[in-house]
Amino acid sequence: MRSTSGILLILFSTGAALAQSPDPATTFEVASIKQSPPRNGGMMRVGCNGGPGTKDPGRITCTNINVANLVMKGYGISHYQLAGLSIADDNRFEFAVKLPEGATKEQVNVMWQNLLKERFKVVLHRETKDTQVLELVVAKGGLKVKESTPQPPADPEAPPPPPPPPSGGPVPRFNMDKDGFPELPAGRGPSMIMMNCKARWRASEVTMAQVASQLASQLGQPVNDATGLTGKYDFTLSWATESFSNRGGGAAAGGPASPIAGLPDTDGGPTLQSVIQSQLGLKLEQRKGTIEMLVVDHAEKVPTEN
Repeated sequence: MRSTSGILLILFSTGAALAQSPDPATTFEVASIKQSPPRNGGMMRVGCNGGPGTKDPGRITCTNINVANLVMKGYGISHYQLAGLSIADDNRFEFAVKLPEGATKEQVNVMWQNLLKERFKVVLHRETKDTQVLELVVAKGGLKVKESTPQPPADPEAPPPPPPPPSGGPVPRFNMDKDGFPELPAGRGPSMIMMNCKARWRASEVTMAQVASQLASQLGQPVNDATGLTGKYDFTLSWATESFSNRGGGAAAGGPASPIAGLPDTDGGPTLQSVIQSQLGLKLEQRKGTIEMLVVDHAEKVPTEN
């Protein structure tokens, strides 16, 4: 959860602004945007539910999402690849969108991009940046997680799950284990919770490329998968973290949106970097590299009317 410092960064412009007119074939059938209710104390539910590959493929609902979150979602980037917007922006929105039948994840990403251009008048361009990158490799001693057991196919006749509770409503309470980490209730699927400066991530059927992507998001630094592993894995990872409020935002790592508490920093507990090796049997090695950036030149604070 720490960002690197003291690194010389050099930016090079690589293209014209991305502000073309949206393709009518890649827009949501219906898109409702409402201002999120004021934050209720120190707890806030952040995330999205539904869409391709879920039990509710025809709709997506998102809660407490700001424009920076939506740019990252639509363009498939991490927060360290975004410039011109703050992920700490408290101007957040509730989204409810209906998808065309059979829409793919790639098409939905383009729909989010077009929604940003149409409703928030977002104009952005790409740049490259020289920086330090991390490579995820198998540590000495070998992998400490087992491959996933294949799950039976979902029942196509099963009803879609109910929408998430309103963001202004009560946030479920979670028990803490003997080490002070939040216990994830059974049946929620893959999820992440950050509470009292402790984090727990339950991964389900994830590839090492997905592990690298999630680690990059948490560490604020590019992470490439160099493990050579091609399987899918289940594991639960627990570590101590900086306060959520210091980070300025976040979301669940897959599955339903997770409640997250922004509370003062506390001492104690293993760091994310250390548990990667002690709990997973993996480690991170630093290399020089180049990443692509998205620079937002303009974005309206209030979307156009529904």
